[in-house]
Amino acid sequence: MKVVSDASPIANLAAIGRLDLLQRQFGSLLIPEAVAAELRAFSNAVASDAIMMALGEGWITIRPVPVTARPLVELLSRELDPGEAEAIALAKDSSADLVLIDE
Repeated sequence: MKVVSDASPIANLAAIGRLDLLQRQFGSLLIPEAVAAELRAFSNAVASDAIMMALGEGWITIRPVPVTARPLVELLSRELDPGEAEAIALAKDSSADLVLIDE
């Protein structure tokens, strides 16, 4: 199953020490670069360590949004933040089965 995630599901579960739930439920996640940037800026040190470990282990993978999907990102950015816009565009472009998002 191909799953793309926004920052909030990852950050919130990491903050309560339950990032493992995402790995157990989905196996792996794709995130766009804007989501990776949001996660790197997360201020909770314990959660940040868990997120960086997941990235290092490879079950969370950063994938750039293709240039062909940029018009959709620009359109979605009128109403959504960059991470959400990129997550939706990446999900559409990669034919993801699910998108984890909080909006």
